[in-house]
Amino acid sequence: MQITSQPKGLFHLIAIQMWEYFSYYGMRSLLILFLTQKLLMSDEHAYALYGAYTSLVYVTPILGGYLADRYLGNYWSVVIGALLMVAGHAVLSIPSDDHITLYSALTLIICGYGFFKTNSSCLLGELYKGHESARDSGFSISYIGGNIGAALAPMLCGYAASRWGWHIGFGLAGIGMFLGLIIFSFGRHNFAHVQKVNKEALTRKTAGISHWLLILIAFIATAVGLVFVLKDALAGYILATIIAFSVFQMIGLYRKSSSDDRKKLHSIMYFMIFGMVFWAFDQQGGSSISLFIERNINTDFLGYHIPTAFFQSVNPIAVIIGGAAITWLWKVLASRQISVRTLTKLNMGLLLLTAGFSLITLSSKLAMVSGQTTFLWLFIGLFCIGIAELFIDPVALAAITRMNPRGATGTMAGIYMLISGSIANYLAANIAELTATNTPQGTTLDLIASAAQYHHVFQSILVVSVVVLVMGVLIDFKNRKNPELS
Repeated sequence: MQITSQPKGLFHLIAIQMWEYFSYYGMRSLLILFLTQKLLMSDEHAYALYGAYTSLVYVTPILGGYLADRYLGNYWSVVIGALLMVAGHAVLSIPSDDHITLYSALTLIICGYGFFKTNSSCLLGELYKGHESARDSGFSISYIGGNIGAALAPMLCGYAASRWGWHIGFGLAGIGMFLGLIIFSFGRHNFAHVQKVNKEALTRKTAGISHWLLILIAFIATAVGLVFVLKDALAGYILATIIAFSVFQMIGLYRKSSSDDRKKLHSIMYFMIFGMVFWAFDQQGGSSISLFIERNINTDFLGYHIPTAFFQSVNPIAVIIGGAAITWLWKVLASRQISVRTLTKLNMGLLLLTAGFSLITLSSKLAMVSGQTTFLWLFIGLFCIGIAELFIDPVALAAITRMNPRGATGTMAGIYMLISGSIANYLAANIAELTATNTPQGTTLDLIASAAQYHHVFQSILVVSVVVLVMGVLIDFKNRKNPELS
């Protein structure tokens, strides 16, 4: 993997992505535990709020992608998103048991994520104009870099929270995001060639009001609305509305597309379906699996009690270790003119997901004996799922930016994030709710019954993943001559 063959600006973009991962996964590793242990929410309430947050985080990128394509460009969208996330973590770090403070903080992070997530990937795609041969490896390098932050965050934020309090753990996540923004700003000259802010579109007026003012008003209204959405668990309705909007966008784009662009859109739809299934199961790591570890896994090791949040680092560590090997593998295959099809890569990810849940299911089965079991099998299972991630989002997003149907990369990447992120996380929360047990004052009364409930759900996930894998292999075989899936 030759870093020198990569475009200028990659380091600064990786830096802000790394710290964005740090802030998001640092906070996420604490959230479900904070809700159940500090705020004493029931499992059902905690899962519902967690699912609402993680699904809305992936709703807003479709809007952020639209604003970037039409008005802001990818660079300034990333900056705005980072600033909003810093503000959200700052509010979350305020010591308070007030739920409105929590909802307000989560709303700022949700809005920031909307501006940041897909537009940072699209900005990365812009860097590779003229560097097409390095595009796939560049996206993998970026994914590995981001996961360095994701690996460090649960350990550092988890330790800070256990040592000094929840608000210190949340605050540390925000400091990381701020550091990333500073590093990114120093490399601004490397992004001089990317899409600029469309000043003409921003100053254009509708009903006598400038579009920039309309955007600001819409943003404030959206932020206020999201607070009440989180408070009243209305995420499902918002999600349905956004899905309808996205379908309308897809239909409009499809009608205007040439036959070649329509083939590209068909391929992207495959990516969306694969991504949705994968992430609905993968995201159990921050919810049901996290509480399973807290309740049914013995985390003592060599006389030291490992905080539950630390296990959120397993996936990103697997991405870092496996990513280096996979990036090298793609390069070796490319040098020998061997191309692995996009759908084949996605199926490899599903295979690893299946292997991972096989071991997690085994772990829950063993916990049914006495209420707790060793973390060994679960650890290996999480490691397999972490490696699987390398065959999903980096592969799909690289393909989408390469296809670029009708120049709507930002919109399509946003819709991909909606399907594989928002819908998947909403489904993940509903799946996690099936594991809910009675926890008065945040304490599980019957560990064996709890383990049995987790085992039932994890086993069901395993069965579904096997079925989807078989279907994926059949689809890959049927479409082996489709050049867009190569």
